[in-house]
Amino acid sequence: MMRRLLIVVAVAVACAGPLLTIPTFADAPSPAAAQNQATVDVTLTDAGYLTVGGIDLKALGVGQLDGQTTGIAKNLGAVHLVVQAETVTADVQGTPILKLTWNQASRQALVDLAAKYGFIITPDVMTRVEEWITSSNLDVTARFSNQPSKPLAIKLGKPLWVDLGSNGEVAIEKGPLAYGIDQSVMGYIKMAGAKNASACWNKGTLVIKADGKALPSITLDPKGTQMIVKALNLMVDSVDPFFAATIGVDVSLPGGAHQVGATCGD
Repeated sequence: MMRRLLIVVAVAVACAGPLLTIPTFADAPSPAAAQNQATVDVTLTDAGYLTVGGIDLKALGVGQLDGQTTGIAKNLGAVHLVVQAETVTADVQGTPILKLTWNQASRQALVDLAAKYGFIITPDVMTRVEEWITSSNLDVTARFSNQPSKPLAIKLGKPLWVDLGSNGEVAIEKGPLAYGIDQSVMGYIKMAGAKNASACWNKGTLVIKADGKALPSITLDPKGTQMIVKALNLMVDSVDPFFAATIGVDVSLPGGAHQVGATCGD
């Protein structure tokens, strides 16, 4: 399956070459403010272990990479990738190696080409993908270091869409998950009679709404939260990144719809 996917991607990029423009690196823009922003730091140690966003994956059961992969990563040093609305740039150790400029028409051409190989993206899913692409900046740094990675920085003003079916089926951003919600739990959800629910975590304050009506908001104190985290011996060095984050979900319950245009945060 993975081999097939790689072949399709390679063919798609090759055939869509005329639709993609490769401008000079001198014109490369710096990341601009966007509704949705995420900065991710990844480190690989001498022993071949990964940390992502300040979290040691070894503690989560992720094994070490082989010596060959670790050696390649050590030679590269640091790879930096920035994805914006119509631009993708990459550099190695500060030296630019790639700038890809695309637009909606070229993205659609890739989708159409992938469909001929059996990878179908429905129009409603593509609409959401375009909304995220045009309103988001993603900044990823992967580097060789024996130091832990920097904490994840995330600000998503656009709530994630979650669809909940009558039989417990769950889909995120129109993509169905392999598992659902137990029917006993679904019974309690249906009992409430709500058609839409949303939750917004914004810099320490959680606001929950049911059918557009706000429930009592909850605000956590960073110092108290840090104390509880330490007492429970959780794998978190500092809660500061959580209190700087913004993220929300908009849930369509059976028979309901999403709040189009809803935002989370300031």
